[in-house]
Amino acid sequence: MLGKLLSTTALAALVLTAASCSQPIKDNQAQAEKTVQANGAPPMVSPSGQAVTAAPNADRGQLVQEAVAALRETQNALTAIDQNKTGDAIAALERATGKLEIVLARTPDLALAPVDVSVTTQDVLGTIQGVEDARAAVKTAIDRGRLQDARRLISGLASETVVSVSDLPLATYPDAIKQAAAMLRQGKTREAKAVLETALSTIVVEHTIIPLPLVRAQAAIEAAKGLSEKADRTPAENTRLRNLLATARTELRLGQALGYATEKDMSDLLAAVDEIDRKTSGQQHGAGLLDRIRGLFEHARQASQTQEGKR
Repeated sequence: MLGKLLSTTALAALVLTAASCSQPIKDNQAQAEKTVQANGAPPMVSPSGQAVTAAPNADRGQLVQEAVAALRETQNALTAIDQNKTGDAIAALERATGKLEIVLARTPDLALAPVDVSVTTQDVLGTIQGVEDARAAVKTAIDRGRLQDARRLISGLASETVVSVSDLPLATYPDAIKQAAAMLRQGKTREAKAVLETALSTIVVEHTIIPLPLVRAQAAIEAAKGLSEKADRTPAENTRLRNLLATARTELRLGQALGYATEKDMSDLLAAVDEIDRKTSGQQHGAGLLDRIRGLFEHARQASQTQEGKR
């Protein structure tokens, strides 16, 4: 039963399903994924919660380097403490403080300084029925009290790219570094180490989930836009339009089976695709038929984010 489902994980790569998809669809999909990742990136915010205008790319890249260097120097300080090299630990913390002061001087309202970004993709290769069978197996395992079996089964039921951004909290981290340095000067190495370890544990990790079935479905819809508005479609173009809508419908049903967004979100999207299909049947056409569905996709993507968000 579960042999129908294969799960793969790769760093910064998108693994596409074996579902048939023409090259234009793949091209549009890749562009859509890039757009979603760009739009889904967590914004910089001030302590008051207001968005902060991003620095130019070159400056922002430098800020990231300074923040990463500060984090590295903190770790160096912990290593020096373990080796009873108090002077080296104080020097490392002074360097970390200098790096953080550069960041704060350039962006005084910045609350979170990015220090790491990772991208992980997990995709299900299989049919909608295969996913439904796996869900049934998970339910059976839970009903029987076999939670570990259920955990292993459910781990493969994902088709998504997760962008994880780690940030230093600038409202508290610099003060912790200064406090630890002062403790080291007073000979309080144990207390200084505890402060540094606590500071490192406050790094904020925010995960942005990009459901691949939604990305693929929207890519198909976008590829269908021109054809849906064309008055003199050829038979071949009509066939292509129908295929694109069928692809969107299949991907949405896969997303629904995998539990992305809410049941209403997915039902609304499927209903919108059916409506487009009806209004473009034969030689019917019209401008703006696909405009409303874009908002539905955005709402579904937002609903697909985990509740924990930051941790």
